[in-house]
Amino acid sequence: MYVIMKNKLFIIVLLFVSFGFSQEKMKNNKSEQMMNLNGNWKFNAIYGEGSNYNNIKASSRDVVVDNLDINQIKVKGEWTTTNVEERGSGFYKDNYLKHFFKDKTDKSSVIYIPNLPTSGYYEAFVRFPFAINLNTKVNIQHANGIDTQYFNQRNRCDEWLSLGIFTFEKDKENGLEITSDVYGVSVSADAVLFRPVSKEKIISSEKEKKTVFLNNFDDTDWYNLKVPGHYGMINDFSNYTGKAWYRKTFTTPDKWTLDKNEKIRLKFDGVYHIAKVYLNGKFIGEHQGGFTPFEIDITKNVELNKPNVLAVETNNNAIVGATWNWGGIIRDVTLVKNNDVRITHNYIHADPDLDKGTASLELKIRIENSGSTDRVLDLKTNIYREKQLQEITKKVTVKANSTKELVLKSSLKAKDVKLWHFDRPYLYKMQHTLLDNGTEVHTVNDRFGIRKIELTDKNLFLNGEAVRLAGYNRVSDHRYWGSSEPQEIINKDVDLMKNAGANFMRIMHGTQNRKLIERCDEKGILLFEEVNVRDLDNSEFTSPNYPLVKSWVKEMVERDSNSPSIIGWSVGNELTGHNAYATMMMNYVRELDAHRLVTCVSNTGFREEATPATDPNTNTDIIMHNHYSFQGTAQSVLSAIRNKWPNKSIFISEYGVDRLKSTSLDEDLPKASDLNDNLRGKNEFVIGASLWTYNDYRSGYIGTSEEENRTWGIVNAWRQKRRFYTRMQKENSPVKDIKVTFNKTKAAIVIPIKERNNYPSFTMVDYKLVWNLKDANGTVISSETKKLPVLQPEDAVWEGQIKLSKSIDKAVVMNIALVSSNGYTRFEKTIALQKPEKPTITSVVAGKNETRVYFNEVVAAEEYFISYTNSKGETVKTEPTIANFIEVKDLQLPAIKANLIAVNSLGESLPQSVELKNNQQKLPPVIWQTFIRDNYIIVGYSGELNDESYTVRYGTSKDKLLNIITTYTRGMMTIPIMKLDTYFLQIKRKDKNGDSNWSPVITVKKN
Repeated sequence: MYVIMKNKLFIIVLLFVSFGFSQEKMKNNKSEQMMNLNGNWKFNAIYGEGSNYNNIKASSRDVVVDNLDINQIKVKGEWTTTNVEERGSGFYKDNYLKHFFKDKTDKSSVIYIPNLPTSGYYEAFVRFPFAINLNTKVNIQHANGIDTQYFNQRNRCDEWLSLGIFTFEKDKENGLEITSDVYGVSVSADAVLFRPVSKEKIISSEKEKKTVFLNNFDDTDWYNLKVPGHYGMINDFSNYTGKAWYRKTFTTPDKWTLDKNEKIRLKFDGVYHIAKVYLNGKFIGEHQGGFTPFEIDITKNVELNKPNVLAVETNNNAIVGATWNWGGIIRDVTLVKNNDVRITHNYIHADPDLDKGTASLELKIRIENSGSTDRVLDLKTNIYREKQLQEITKKVTVKANSTKELVLKSSLKAKDVKLWHFDRPYLYKMQHTLLDNGTEVHTVNDRFGIRKIELTDKNLFLNGEAVRLAGYNRVSDHRYWGSSEPQEIINKDVDLMKNAGANFMRIMHGTQNRKLIERCDEKGILLFEEVNVRDLDNSEFTSPNYPLVKSWVKEMVERDSNSPSIIGWSVGNELTGHNAYATMMMNYVRELDAHRLVTCVSNTGFREEATPATDPNTNTDIIMHNHYSFQGTAQSVLSAIRNKWPNKSIFISEYGVDRLKSTSLDEDLPKASDLNDNLRGKNEFVIGASLWTYNDYRSGYIGTSEEENRTWGIVNAWRQKRRFYTRMQKENSPVKDIKVTFNKTKAAIVIPIKERNNYPSFTMVDYKLVWNLKDANGTVISSETKKLPVLQPEDAVWEGQIKLSKSIDKAVVMNIALVSSNGYTRFEKTIALQKPEKPTITSVVAGKNETRVYFNEVVAAEEYFISYTNSKGETVKTEPTIANFIEVKDLQLPAIKANLIAVNSLGESLPQSVELKNNQQKLPPVIWQTFIRDNYIIVGYSGELNDESYTVRYGTSKDKLLNIITTYTRGMMTIPIMKLDTYFLQIKRKDKNGDSNWSPVITVKKN
């Protein structure tokens, strides 16, 4: 790392390039042509290579062995029998076994030996309740030997999880053993299941395995699945874990020819988690690690201008932490034709002189020659911002079958330097061209931004200004798109986060989608990016050198090491026993990128046993700590860390106050404000904090909602704002309020500004006030803007006046916002000018002792409630809501008269009468969202604990819902459609007591 030690000041100077995925690079040029292989692929899984646990229910033909079946189990060591539902986890039948593995000498295990009716093929399943172990070991003793698999016992608890199909012999000690190679953790053992499999199925499956990658394999009856995408876009694979296959037939463009100096490479930006790739029937390569890119030279395998068959075996068995294992080809696939001499990596570092305004440049360009002859080349680099600013040239000789790295130096004049900032994310363009005797050999177009980071023992300086910044952890997850994340959801998320005050974040565990990084470059969010390491006991990893992790780190850093948004790297999250690993891996990162901060995110630095001699916080450039309430008060934790490492700034990389109680949009966490009080005017060494999380995310982790969504977000899994969003938008604002005092045709404005030691705090340049007036129909009848002077934390307050339109007499509401120079809301306020009109009821759905009332929202309303008189003559008011429906519980009468009322700061609307009905069927799911993409109707819906299935009926006429689809999938289903049109649908759910009522009919409009 380039570090200047001066008065305890660490100066990290950066100039960055967006390498490899910018729009410019994706265009064909003279020296490089690309073919996009995204779109529809054929998809399926081979029987026995994976399982959707939602579909597995024990039947009479299965052999089930429970921990109570003492004649079919062998217990080694001291296991405790318990019926305690730890963390709400269920278990099979009456109880289960549990054991704490103390040390390496502990060889305890539970062996299940089934009384099989016959020898033969069986699919084996294991079932367990919650235990703390992330790597419980399961040994499968079968007729052909022993296989071993590892399970995270915090995830997918109380479900039948497939181990695969094996040959088991009757009357021999074939079976399953549950144990652990990891110590200091508990393991649970409950039940196993053996399902007989016919020999015919095995023969068919084995034949398919041997032929699935061949060109003449018939995939006509396979599913169509979009790439980028994931298994769960198909209902039958919603909870699938295991191997699955993709196939695509493609023909290279007519104009493609191949001379002796050219290569064709196949590039994958991400396949979760293991990929084995075949082309035209031949194995051509593999990659392990779902979030980093890889490429394969296919020059000798591809046929030009003829059909080629690409087959990819994917495997999503790796389940890490609480996030979902979205399996498949989750990112772009591209065919690239270029020369055997090419630029494989570039890196640019700048030292901006903040006094003079200039910037010196140092560029590193790696050139690969995979040809058989030495090449003498000219390298030309051009730098642009609106016009060409620089041209740098250098001659280079690259020997055959080798790489060479060049260093170029130059500088930019003050008039040409614009610093990158989260409010003003100025970007430059750069073009590198290799020439051979004047002929273009390879060209790479990139973007970059110039800025300086300075870090002291208590401050983060951006371009010379001390800033304290806020942000979020964004889980790369969406209930339909999963982790494949198209540009539309990336754009939406960045906008929502920026409008909620996001400027700096440790964005998530795992290498992010390159398109997200580029969007943060463009819109201005500082990031730490992290390799996907959350448990060093992961069976994939090999200590002490961790070669697989090193490959992930290198792929991540070399892909993103030039992005202006990224100011640092993390080598892991919440690890234990990790001092040697973290120190070694951070030093490796510094070898790859000497000009960024490096850390290892911790949640243990405050503990008594963590000392400067034993904890990797000593070797980090900045301490990143994940804080949760079980650790103690925020102040006690911060003080403990600061006392041990008084010379290091701290960034709270996660603060999870509490998980939200439900998926409701009315959820809020006032405790988040309490935690921020620890940063306001004190603990100035904390340079910022990042909330866990921005969004709800899918999970099989214990304690997850019935919709399979972890409810931590300020928005739900469908990006709908909660009350929590509004809270955090205000918390993360650099101002405390916008106070408005009306005076006829003018209004006095007072904006109290947060002090420099407040949180967050930074100077606001080129900000403006934006306000509008709306009438009762929601029509904007007036909209105006006022430019503001530079607002600094030291200013304390800004006061001024704005003119009001004559239309104010017709307005029911005024919206006023402080808007940044790049168009994002920094504070907003809605001011009611009239009481709200009464809302209109759209539908009433009866349930068993409950009713759900749907209504149209009213422009000036802030929230809604229902009031009624119960059977005891008492007046009951429901909790107020910001949603467009209210559920009234505990109804004792068949029908009750009630009133729906809208509320704002000026009072209540006139009541809208409604009859609350009661019947014997349960309420249907709430439909959160519907839309049409990729020839599917996507339906997001709520769920209940004991739901067994969900049914949708739909059609292109509201009165003729003639099509029906039923699925076990929780939270989201996809409905294949033959044509784009406007559709109508409704949903119901089923449990052991029967069907619920149908929901109201929803209209789904085509795009």
